[in-house]
Amino acid sequence: MRILKAIAVLMDYPDATIQRHGGELIELFEAQERLRAETREALTGLVRRLQSEDLLDVQSEYVGLFDRSRSLSLHLFEHVHGESRDRGQAMVNLLNIYREQGLEVSANELPDYVPLFLEFCSKQPEDEVQGWLEEMGHLLQLLHGRLEERESDYRWLFKALLELGGMETADELLRRQLQEEKRDDTPEALDAVWAEEPVTFGPTDGGCGGAKTNQGQAVPVDWSALKRHSG
Repeated sequence: MRILKAIAVLMDYPDATIQRHGGELIELFEAQERLRAETREALTGLVRRLQSEDLLDVQSEYVGLFDRSRSLSLHLFEHVHGESRDRGQAMVNLLNIYREQGLEVSANELPDYVPLFLEFCSKQPEDEVQGWLEEMGHLLQLLHGRLEERESDYRWLFKALLELGGMETADELLRRQLQEEKRDDTPEALDAVWAEEPVTFGPTDGGCGGAKTNQGQAVPVDWSALKRHSG
């Protein structure tokens, strides 16, 4: 599904690719009948904004959203496993699935990075894609809801994935929880993290990059399917 590859491009760290190929992305989104009209329009609007704004400003915005905020991490298993050893095994399982399907991952990429996962999904038979998206459905709802709270137009990428997976956005209960959630990207919150966490060197228990978890906000995603698919 080319639409998944297009979403992955927009979700990845911004570079000149969007400015060079924005027209192609817009054509692809406008022709995608599986997306609601509102979502198609919002996606084309996001592309046009990223095309028109200074690249350094767009990159700074991206880092502020996805790199400074644990709750908006684009690494799937950070939300699911945090720093536990289970994350390392989940990484190995997912990496093996990629390799079985002919997708090679470079040494500096973590297999649970959402744009990479979407690239993998884009190469799968269309009748299997919905199942993969459903596996991460609750996480998609969380990320969409949190970006909506921040009034970020990146939320439409996750809205599109939910629609492609035949899912709805967060229900009323989850929305209330997200509204009450404390921001973890404020200067005060970031200072508190640096003050509380010791500096360590070398591998961590999390394995594969040792990313930290958003404490208390583990996502109940059923990743047992990874084991089923990997045999």
